[in-house]
Amino acid sequence: MAAEAQLNPTQPVNQQIYRILRRDIVHCLIPPGTPLSEKEVSVRFDVSRQPVREAFIKLAENGLIQIRPQRGSYVNKISLSQVRNGCFVRQAIECAVVRRAAGMVNDEQLYQLEQNLNQQRTAVERQQLTDFFPAG
Repeated sequence: MAAEAQLNPTQPVNQQIYRILRRDIVHCLIPPGTPLSEKEVSVRFDVSRQPVREAFIKLAENGLIQIRPQRGSYVNKISLSQVRNGCFVRQAIECAVVRRAAGMVNDEQLYQLEQNLNQQRTAVERQQLTDFFPAG
């Protein structure tokens, strides 16, 4: 698992653990099929098992892990059909948004979009893809 930053004492622990584990799973820092242990995660974050258990439940609800009673919790394997469906939906939404936005964009916004695309190309070339993924 990835190295850890300190947990923020002003935020709910279970939500912070959920966000960190979600990020690690989405970025494949914890690969598909990897077993997750409540005990190991609680040691990693220096917390009791209860907030870890709550984070695991939320991860399972979001399809990122599978909790098997008496056998353990595992990171779900990537489903090709879900990836295809997600790509289809994303493409449809993005095309609709671009069509609508194209009629409203001004020169400054067009320049900003061009800059953003250049930053994305640079990130790909440098293999810094996480720069364009939200943390949460």
